[in-house]
Amino acid sequence: MAEAYFAAQPSPEEIGRRVEGYPSWLEIDLDAVTHNLEQVGKRVGVEVIPCVKTNAYGHGVVPVVAHMMTRVVRRVLVAKLWEAEQIRDAGLDCGVVSMDPLFSDEQFKAVVRREITQTVYQRATAERLNRVAGELGAKARVWVKMDTGLGRVGVRWIEAVELIEYVSSLRNLEITGLFSTMSEDAELDRLQVDRMVEVSKELDKLGIEYGARSMASGNAVFHRPFSYLDAVRPGIMLYGFYPDSEDRESGLDLRLALSFKARVEQVKWVEAGESLTYSRRFTAEKRMKVGTVHIGYSDGYPRGLTRKGSVRVGDVVKPVLGTVSVNHILVDLDGTDVDVGGVVEAIGRGGENDGHRVAEEAGIMTYSLMVGLNPLTPRVYLRGGVPVALSEPRLVER
Repeated sequence: MAEAYFAAQPSPEEIGRRVEGYPSWLEIDLDAVTHNLEQVGKRVGVEVIPCVKTNAYGHGVVPVVAHMMTRVVRRVLVAKLWEAEQIRDAGLDCGVVSMDPLFSDEQFKAVVRREITQTVYQRATAERLNRVAGELGAKARVWVKMDTGLGRVGVRWIEAVELIEYVSSLRNLEITGLFSTMSEDAELDRLQVDRMVEVSKELDKLGIEYGARSMASGNAVFHRPFSYLDAVRPGIMLYGFYPDSEDRESGLDLRLALSFKARVEQVKWVEAGESLTYSRRFTAEKRMKVGTVHIGYSDGYPRGLTRKGSVRVGDVVKPVLGTVSVNHILVDLDGTDVDVGGVVEAIGRGGENDGHRVAEEAGIMTYSLMVGLNPLTPRVYLRGGVPVALSEPRLVER
């Protein structure tokens, strides 16, 4: 099913033709995603279930999942039901675990009909899903979410065996996983894993099937090998990001997958003493060449880069001048031959303006940088440097 998705994509030539008209676009190197998946797989030695929530951390959920399916990924995890539905709408038949709460009958029916694995941690949700599945003559798969200490959502570990025993008794439900979210505190993380293991041992005594146990998300993949159990759930690291500086010392070699490119909209010469952008945040010290680039913070280029951003122009890195506005930035083009239509790289896969450095300069987390990328911006997907897929949503589909 995944290769069929790529076979239905425009040809590399057609993708190139469309890119010629884009004022801005994102490029995602799928080979980097493959490399990062392999690095994680070698590290953990158990099933890797990618967390692809929030549009695969800005990288585009459907093409990324399709690619991951060609690289032995059997199931993925999402935060919103509509993300799971996007995957199904694209014809992808991998397992999809949704963490979204359900409130309407239509949502329960969608989960059952579309074979989406639903997270449960309350009797009422399990009972309602069981009823809807029975009405549809189907069996619904569920993962049980346990709260082992983070205190966010989930059945408390001391009540988990009772709930799981009850859920397993519902004839139209099948438990295929138990999971919990760790606190990222060394002492409590160990205790949380112990609690998961204790619950699973009690269930074993009762002869209750519960599928895969999963505790580890990205932080634990880096630093908590005792937490790997049956499956891990890495997220932003699969796109090459080290969320914290200490992660770089973990022995995992990650490669950034995403670059953000844009075209110069206007080129002009500015005289010494002339001020530019809102609040006159830049004043030219000399006569200089300035380019207007059609991206801003509505596209996900952080407002925090005002007066301190930089972009790559050919082989050189040039400063952003003054204010990052909703739709525009100004760039110093002195010493370049760039004209209208020329391409600049606002976020690179390496060098002085890669994703890590851009987030640091803007004073935000890498997570915030990636999930802040506008989902309407076209995304081009590369394998071996060749475009193999294109996402150019005109509207956000729900």
